[in-house]
Amino acid sequence: MERIDLAFKAALLFFGGLFSVLTDNFGVLFAVLVVIMIADFITGVWASVKEGRKPKSAVGIAGFSKKTVTLIIVGLVYLVEINLFGTNTAGDAMAMVYVGLELLSVTENAARMGVYIHPKIKEMINLLKGDEKSSGDKQ
Repeated sequence: MERIDLAFKAALLFFGGLFSVLTDNFGVLFAVLVVIMIADFITGVWASVKEGRKPKSAVGIAGFSKKTVTLIIVGLVYLVEINLFGTNTAGDAMAMVYVGLELLSVTENAARMGVYIHPKIKEMINLLKGDEKSSGDKQ
């Protein structure tokens, strides 16, 4: 690509415009959720490559589809709440739950890439995932 600067500027323009639309019509947490979902997708691909697994289109499309449906659900909650009640508290609360889940996923991806994750954080993640081996229950 001869003019990489134009592609970079176009990407900045697109994402800047998207952020503006999302934060004006919804809440800031919705835009934060979109950014963290993108980060989760990218770190998931990086982790797979680092592990020597070739990223598969079907797996990527399935993951992207789940994230899209999540955004649709959260967006609908915002739209209904804003138009019926004039608030966005429930939408923000729902977005925050998904932000937390996505941050857990980014942390897991980082661990897969070899980034040091404190054992207490790993234990907390396993507890939140319902992994009984790490929660102290012996079977």
